[in-house]
Amino acid sequence: MDKKTLEELEARRAAGRRMGGPDRLERLAKQNKLDARTRLDILLDPGSFSELGVLGRSPHPDLHDRTPADGLIAGKGTIDGRLVYVCSEDASVVGGTRGRTAEAKISRLRELALKHSAPYIALMEAGAGRFQENNGAAAAAIGNRFREHMQLSGRVPQVAAIMGACFGGPSFTAAQSDFVPMTKNSGFMGMSGPAVVRVGIRKTVTPDELGGWQMSSEVTGQADYVGEDDRDVLLSIRKFLSYFPSNCDHLPPRLAPEPALCDTEDGAEALNALVPDNHRRAYDMHRLIELIVDGGQSFPFRPAYGKGLLTHFARFDGHTVGLVANNPMHWAGAMDDKAAHKLRKFVDTCNAFHIPLVFLTDCPGFIVGPEIEEKRMVSLAARILNSVASSEVPKVTVVIRKAIGLAYLALGGKTMGPDRLVAWPTAQFDVMGPAAGVELTYGQQIREADSPDDKRRELLAQAEEDASAYIAAEQGLIDDIIRPDETRATIIEALESAHATRRTGFVSRIDP
Repeated sequence: MDKKTLEELEARRAAGRRMGGPDRLERLAKQNKLDARTRLDILLDPGSFSELGVLGRSPHPDLHDRTPADGLIAGKGTIDGRLVYVCSEDASVVGGTRGRTAEAKISRLRELALKHSAPYIALMEAGAGRFQENNGAAAAAIGNRFREHMQLSGRVPQVAAIMGACFGGPSFTAAQSDFVPMTKNSGFMGMSGPAVVRVGIRKTVTPDELGGWQMSSEVTGQADYVGEDDRDVLLSIRKFLSYFPSNCDHLPPRLAPEPALCDTEDGAEALNALVPDNHRRAYDMHRLIELIVDGGQSFPFRPAYGKGLLTHFARFDGHTVGLVANNPMHWAGAMDDKAAHKLRKFVDTCNAFHIPLVFLTDCPGFIVGPEIEEKRMVSLAARILNSVASSEVPKVTVVIRKAIGLAYLALGGKTMGPDRLVAWPTAQFDVMGPAAGVELTYGQQIREADSPDDKRRELLAQAEEDASAYIAAEQGLIDDIIRPDETRATIIEALESAHATRRTGFVSRIDP
């Protein structure tokens, strides 16, 4: 092969790596955005990226010369030494719109991710597909991505980062992924962007109104994490994947154990004093989690959505767990429709990738009333119960205070088959809140009493005594009552017992 032939190949490769040119790249930098290749430099281990399809270009005659790599950088690399497949959309090329060649490259990556059992990561910047390449009857061929995502679902972790205006197709990629981080102020997701909405229903809206970071993280819950900038989002992906195996045929990686804050005398005292005996007084569940997990560190999943329920990835003695905990600072820890959606997705994801579940239960029940019924709370609660009951991962349940009705079951109650079920001395079990139960059962007796208030207090005191965790322990309905400062050791012991008999294998697809 002569020198000229090799020089032509190198020239074509170099052209494919140029992206949209210096002017467009400078424009991105002024918007405080990273370009597609710099994003890969931050996400992946140094020097590990190997590119596929650098010679790709649009077949459309008007776009061919303007689309180096067809606006999509694709390939493989490593994160913490483990193989991943990743694509990074290039906003400097034709506005980041997605062409047919780019779609073919993405399809190839998903194929390889499935074949090699490695995580698939999409760093998304683009809007919908290019109209020039997809209009007319050609649209009959679109949609492979949905089938491919379902083939990957539950088999390898899927990550979709929203780093630009990702209305349309990229948003559906996100909806089918396990983790969706979004860049604050520059990431947007939704069915259609403002231009399509204006044409379709003649309404003028902003990208923020349709799917900005607040809408996506707080209202719809479609963004699992909001990063302050692109770098924050990329580092969150590395953090998220550190808790996961590369695929469903392996257990999550175990890291070197780190001591917890509660392992110190001061930390143990803080834990014992954290939760008030008075069930009407709130406390900071975030602090409780911080005290008992390895190194005081955890990774929140959808923290701004369904705030009555906390879902975190954390470690105990180096083992990955999915932590589910009620938040008494928000509606006393009661569960609404948002918390239900969040819990189901979290449980299904943990189950698919063999991540044990640890429940820290303090829930007065599901929110009630006509507004919540309009959101089909009965169906949502039933689906949660199905997910928790069918999960095959180890489960450890610690009842901190309130364990009421079906919410208790959804949070790892006895019939859900936990590997260990313990309670703190402050715990209470009941079919409904004692106050509601007293009013429903003894309402007439209270009204007819000489002193209704005194009678109500008397009956409530008896109801709370009947709900005591000590009675549950006496009847063998829970495994034990523990001191707060014994919580971490109890969880670790239960996990070690469960790990001795764990099996791997494909569990189930994940319902978004």
